[in-house]
Amino acid sequence: MLYSFVFYLMCAYFLIILPLPSISAVAKLTTPRYNLHPLLFIREFLEYNPFRLTNVHTWLPALKAPTVIQPVFNIFLTVPFGFYLRTYFKRSWWQTILMSFGLSLFFELTQLSGLYGIYPRPYRLFDVDDLLMNTTGGLLGFWGARLALPLLPSSEHVLERLRPQADKVSTFRHATAFVVDWIIISIVSGLLSIVAGQFGASQAVDNLIMLLVMGVVVLLPELLKGKTLGLHVVHLRLAGRGAGQATKGQVLTRFLGGYVLIIVWNIFAFINRFVSADSFASRWIGIGLFVFSLVFFLIIGVDLLIDVFRPSHELLFEKVSRTRLVSTYGHSD
Repeated sequence: MLYSFVFYLMCAYFLIILPLPSISAVAKLTTPRYNLHPLLFIREFLEYNPFRLTNVHTWLPALKAPTVIQPVFNIFLTVPFGFYLRTYFKRSWWQTILMSFGLSLFFELTQLSGLYGIYPRPYRLFDVDDLLMNTTGGLLGFWGARLALPLLPSSEHVLERLRPQADKVSTFRHATAFVVDWIIISIVSGLLSIVAGQFGASQAVDNLIMLLVMGVVVLLPELLKGKTLGLHVVHLRLAGRGAGQATKGQVLTRFLGGYVLIIVWNIFAFINRFVSADSFASRWIGIGLFVFSLVFFLIIGVDLLIDVFRPSHELLFEKVSRTRLVSTYGHSD
């Protein structure tokens, strides 16, 4: 449900911005930028739509006319949004109205801004009628969800079915937690390095920044709360070998074991900044890093390969630190 909801929002967003015209073509536009007159679509229907009640032959062309298709599309655009808000997020009708209006306002402001300033002016019309119809569509989806609710399994039933799988700490969840943490480390350390560079800091400072950010993003949260943001995303927390919390020494050993390659690389890179590139020491530092990395990847590769085929297998740094990851899915953190 959550993945399909995200996919729906992506599709809805692309529908309101695509196709993308050229910047030169948009710069030459002289069409109106916005419409602030409510219910203008009714006036346009009466004026431009070919529908005549007494003429059957006009009924089908009337349904295909832009004065019908556009309002209907704007209503149906947010019907799934209202459905998700009721069935998955358990929102009330008034919350659905506010959130549907907020989503529609985001779409309209995106168009009014010329795709956040990429274009010199809007290439699609900001229309107050779209706000009304999108909000109506969200409310219709909320009401329509009532018909589907008896056919859908309850959240409690789904949670009970998923609990055995959720309690299993898989290699994928390990990897996901690491990737999330590493993305945060890379972004924060990159920004800090840019700021430090503006103040004339040497490249050697970048390695120290990386180590400092790793400590703040990974080590500190594990010491204080037993989990990083990456572990929180996949509903995991750090524990000792038994049922209790991991000690500070176990957490520190786990951190050093899990990030040993990155730590060693940054330490040696920091030292190498102060050594001549053609010196004997610099060559041995490079050889040492290469040999260490080769041995590390060999050990970790075998360890991960065993873990893939035997999920109960403890990773090497977990075994050394006498720590493990336990699931918090369905439990209060």
